[in-house]
Amino acid sequence: MADFRFIEGVSHASRYTQSSICRSALHARRRSKACQAAGTVEAGADQGSSLSFPVNWTYRKPVSLLDVADVGQNIIIRLVIAEYRGGGSPRAPTRIFASDAEGNYVTLTFFGRNGGWAKKQLPLGEERVISGKLERYGDELQIVHPDHMEPLDSAIAPALAEPVYPLSDGMTNKRLGQLISDAAARIPVLPEWIEPSVLQKQRWPDWPSALAGVHRRDDTASRDRLAYDELFSNQLAMRLVRAALDRRQGIAIRGDGRLTGALKLPFDLTGAQKRTIAEIEGDLAQTRPMLRLLQGDVGAGKTLVALMTLLRAVECGMQGALLAPTEILARQHFANLRQMLSGLPVNIAILTGRDKGKVREATLMGLADGSIDILVGTHAIFQEAVMYKSLAVAVIDEQHRFGVSQRLMLSRKAKGVPHLLVMTATPIPRTLALACYGENGQLTAGRITAGAHAG
Repeated sequence: MADFRFIEGVSHASRYTQSSICRSALHARRRSKACQAAGTVEAGADQGSSLSFPVNWTYRKPVSLLDVADVGQNIIIRLVIAEYRGGGSPRAPTRIFASDAEGNYVTLTFFGRNGGWAKKQLPLGEERVISGKLERYGDELQIVHPDHMEPLDSAIAPALAEPVYPLSDGMTNKRLGQLISDAAARIPVLPEWIEPSVLQKQRWPDWPSALAGVHRRDDTASRDRLAYDELFSNQLAMRLVRAALDRRQGIAIRGDGRLTGALKLPFDLTGAQKRTIAEIEGDLAQTRPMLRLLQGDVGAGKTLVALMTLLRAVECGMQGALLAPTEILARQHFANLRQMLSGLPVNIAILTGRDKGKVREATLMGLADGSIDILVGTHAIFQEAVMYKSLAVAVIDEQHRFGVSQRLMLSRKAKGVPHLLVMTATPIPRTLALACYGENGQLTAGRITAGAHAG
């Protein structure tokens, strides 16, 4: 049984065997389902999404009298509705004058076609609890579209601190807050999965309390606890992916050098490039599928390393694929690789979502019968209709733009498990790389400088 003694980047005290990882993963799955069950349905959003968390907070100041010193702040005040005043045209805003206990006036301004509704909410001569941002318009004080207009005996009172949520079209902050409040009541009690010593040291609440408390106040402890849960579950997922891949056999690739040696490059490989390629070739020669992260600056030579990796598969009579996040980048890679492969007996093709009809059919046929050696493309290269005869190596560029599931979809296109090289130009500190891409063996490259293996 595999023993994962240390999940780096998560907890200094987290030591798990494979069985305990599976138990924790089960807790993670239950938490995910609990979030989905308690999740809110935003307009246009995925119904299975987790609860939305506040991105900001609105703070309100309760006052008894209007004061110029409070301009720019959100205030809560009791006002008597005094007068309606409309504009000279249908598009003019509706202005409602109201006064405080000493007769100081403020204008409540409503734009659009909300005039009739506003008058129903604010009857003349009655007192209302008004909340909104106090502004100055010329010599007047005004509140544009108050966020609360409640009778004095209303059970709904504006909160001194109110969360602000990311909203989609058709959803208001108030409505989303109500839905989240209802959902919080359905959060089940689940077994704790964070070590007691960590909870005590960090002074974190339990999971249900954190999930509910993060919506009630600007609670750093609750947010930190939930952030830890997210990172922890991601680490467990990465380890399970790595364990699943380790149980599957790949194809050992030992090229004869007839293609890599025939490349006519206008420059010599640097020592760092040679070392990086040698390490990758060592991985390719194993039946354990390679899963490596190659990090390097723009212009560091990652594309050349990728080409050498792909050619090793072609030398063995197999196929390689290069996945790019955008069509522009895919066509750029295709042009560069085709130029470097000029004069070599290597058939390279490109496949993007824009390719249709006979061109697409010819590419799919070439992949299926093995006449295409290297395929460059976007997400289209791992669609269901795309079948490879003998995919052995896959390279993913700008891999932080692809999720684990997308990388696994590409890996399923092979009869065995293909060797996978993922590349990024984004500088990633070692600890962050281990936390985010823990399922990868790490090959660090800063001008293609080989680093430690973290598999």
